[in-house]
Amino acid sequence: MKKFRFQLLHDWIVGHFKPCRVGDVGGGKGLISLLLNNDGFQSVVIDPYNQTLPSKYTGLEGARHKISDAITVPRITRAFEKEMAKDFDLLLGLHAHGSNMKIIEAAAEYKINFILLPCCVIDEPIVPQTNIDWFDSLEQYANALGIKTERFELNFRGQNTGFYSVGGENTVRGVKKK
Repeated sequence: MKKFRFQLLHDWIVGHFKPCRVGDVGGGKGLISLLLNNDGFQSVVIDPYNQTLPSKYTGLEGARHKISDAITVPRITRAFEKEMAKDFDLLLGLHAHGSNMKIIEAAAEYKINFILLPCCVIDEPIVPQTNIDWFDSLEQYANALGIKTERFELNFRGQNTGFYSVGGENTVRGVKKK
């Protein structure tokens, strides 16, 4: 299922949030943003590298979907800075190299939510320490800033565990009530 990580994360987001303004930090080619926008979200890729959407993808139902060359997703072709968060209700970080801590800090400052499914520690301002799990320390950093978090797990192999901010002032304006 690893090849479906974007589709699985998209479905998880749609199942937990009403459409809102999403900043897809490190969004690469923009597949998650495309899928979210197709479901009524207003997702913008924030990535210093301007990549084009893939020409096709396979949906979770097994169908192949072609993406027309005419289709694009909104992009900010710059590295993520905390001030950018003011324009969004939700920040998403899947391959947010060097931005995971900035996402958390921005969410705390602007009272918005975030979803992190960090794949690695590339370019982060902290150095992983022996016997200290970087993922745990990242979540503890959010908690220390007063952000309540919860973990989630997606059904694919590899780094499939993420966490997101919930409750209090940091509740996304569009979180679905259960």
